[in-house]
Amino acid sequence: MPPKFKAGFGALVTSIPNERSDWLRDHLPETITNRLPDLSRDGVAVSDLRDKDCPLVYVNRAFQEITGYVSNELVGKNCRFLQGSDRLQPEIHAVSEAIARRTSISVTLKNYRKDGTLFWNDLRLVPVSADGQEATHYIGLIRNVTAGKNAAEQIEHSARSDLLTGALNRYAFIEEIGNLLIGRQEQILISKIDMAGFHDINEGYGYDVGDQVLKQIAQRLSKAGIAVVSRTGSDEFGVAHPLMPGQSAQTVNATIRSVLSQSFVVAGATINMRFALGYVVGSPMADAMTLVRQAGVALRRSKSSAFLEVREFKPEDERQARNRLRLTREMQQALANDEFGFYYQPQVALDTGTLVGAEALLRWHHGLFGTQQPGKFIEHAEDTGLILDIGSRGLRAIVDYAQLTNDGRATALKFSMNVSAVEFKLRDMPQFVHEVVSERGVNPAWITLELTESLMVESSGEMLSIMRDLRQLGVGLSIDDFGTGYANLRYLEELPITEIKIDRTFVAGLQESRSKQIIVESIIRISNELGFRVVAEGIETDEDCERLRDMNCPFGQGFFFGKAVDAATFTSLSSSVGEG
Repeated sequence: MPPKFKAGFGALVTSIPNERSDWLRDHLPETITNRLPDLSRDGVAVSDLRDKDCPLVYVNRAFQEITGYVSNELVGKNCRFLQGSDRLQPEIHAVSEAIARRTSISVTLKNYRKDGTLFWNDLRLVPVSADGQEATHYIGLIRNVTAGKNAAEQIEHSARSDLLTGALNRYAFIEEIGNLLIGRQEQILISKIDMAGFHDINEGYGYDVGDQVLKQIAQRLSKAGIAVVSRTGSDEFGVAHPLMPGQSAQTVNATIRSVLSQSFVVAGATINMRFALGYVVGSPMADAMTLVRQAGVALRRSKSSAFLEVREFKPEDERQARNRLRLTREMQQALANDEFGFYYQPQVALDTGTLVGAEALLRWHHGLFGTQQPGKFIEHAEDTGLILDIGSRGLRAIVDYAQLTNDGRATALKFSMNVSAVEFKLRDMPQFVHEVVSERGVNPAWITLELTESLMVESSGEMLSIMRDLRQLGVGLSIDDFGTGYANLRYLEELPITEIKIDRTFVAGLQESRSKQIIVESIIRISNELGFRVVAEGIETDEDCERLRDMNCPFGQGFFFGKAVDAATFTSLSSSVGEG
């Protein structure tokens, strides 16, 4: 301690306003009070207010250890040099005002050690007087709180960041967009990005590879100079970027698409990905949550496009989104009110005209709009998962109706129904069908499940196993609308099907088209040879029926035999027709 200051230090220390000051002054000799600061873990410094530059006149041992400077490097200087070039901290202005008013203050500042490393400093300044009059000195107490500050920042970072990629999470994403929108003149681009087929990467390569791809996506977007990058879903990212002069949404999105179009090399595998992208451009002071939702609506349009085209949000998109929400609520209510039911279109043996069964066609008996065809609601039911409830009730209803209709008949009628690909993916179909036919006690041979051709493309080992299990239960499996989509002759050999339905587009104009005749005749001949039941759809004229009969097509359905009718009407029809 400098000799010129040593004698008065005890008086300065005991002049700090607290309840122990009097006790220290009255009970401890000056030799002890002079040593107290060096025993403290906190840094203690004293500056002289009587000098215009307020230089330090004393620092204790802890102050030197915290800052890395020794006493003679500190005494005589204003402690502001510890702030380095970081002079714009708002706390510095608050300290200056407190010193001008000769008042106490407590702040947390960024300071820099002698070696240049940053430390966070909890600083308390207390004005004191050596003569009992106006304050002549400040005593400063400092504490290195860097560890605690870093821990708090880490906690905050964890709360705002996606743990896998390090990008912002969706909550922080919205917050950052809000920050960008405040006080800016530029418009803000918000884009949402979704990977196509990411599930296949996880399943084919493993989740560790999928995780590496996600990390690389976040890194590429950040390195591309995008202002804000977020992981908003399992395989979905969001970005936000102020559009500076000369920039457009199209150019920024083109940059995003470019950096993501390059192959991903992970774990020895090279993976090429396709991305859907939807975006919206927001004006300053817009609502961040609304913009993110609108970008999501545009992304949905991109995902549903054939080639994952970039889509910009349009006002009509929002109307459609509201309509989808309304449709979801109405369909949920329809399930509760049992508004879904079936119409039955007769299937007949073409050689005798005998009724052999019916296709059960789903209908929605809407309270306001009347009977609705599946084209109005089935896709939405699949998107929302409501198809599982509809399909569950549907199979039970058809099994019950088959049981009722065939009661007492010598030759049972067969009933077929369409099954969504979603049901095959999300439901244990063999177990479900087994439960339904068992609890109803119905003959499973009376029921045929019509499969869409999209399921044929997914004829993986798992799908083949499901189909074989269904066949072991005794139910029939039919390929619906054969020849119009993905199905080819290879599936006739591989899949355990029992029936092929020739699409109505081949039947219409059959008399006039030689090519249609060749195709239909080939399907019939191959199916008959392989033992498949063949049903021609869309028969509307006697000429159509006659031509198909000449081709040895065994069964058919269409307006020529009757339109789809409700259950009561079909029951009456089947009773009047008899067993032929």
